[in-house]
Amino acid sequence: MDTIVVILLSITYSLIIGIIFAQALLTAPVVFKVLDNETASKFLRRIFPRYYLIIFLFCLLAVLISYLFLERSFLIMAAINSSLAFIGYIIIPMTNSARDRSWDRLFTFLHRLSVYITISIFIFSITEIVRISLA
Repeated sequence: MDTIVVILLSITYSLIIGIIFAQALLTAPVVFKVLDNETASKFLRRIFPRYYLIIFLFCLLAVLISYLFLERSFLIMAAINSSLAFIGYIIIPMTNSARDRSWDRLFTFLHRLSVYITISIFIFSITEIVRISLA
């Protein structure tokens, strides 16, 4: 495997991990401590579409690199990550709508789904960095 390909794909997955890490450990815990509920809600509604979109774009870059230069298993994992990020992106309006309408069960389900999606992308990205380094 070409060194430049390994570096590019490792950087791509590292950026995904860094974005998730920053959101989960830096931004999210502070928002509700510093901002009132209404302001926090407005902030999160602006940040989450961008959050999932940037993750989706980096995942698509991983798909492209994997498709052009690597074996099929790398492409499949990149495609799975891309699909998860896209699902995370498209459920945001539904999650917001459920919250606005006080549909608590649906909101809880969608919120948990987004958390599981994020955790999955995080784990898959770490796995891919390990796989790249061993290939």
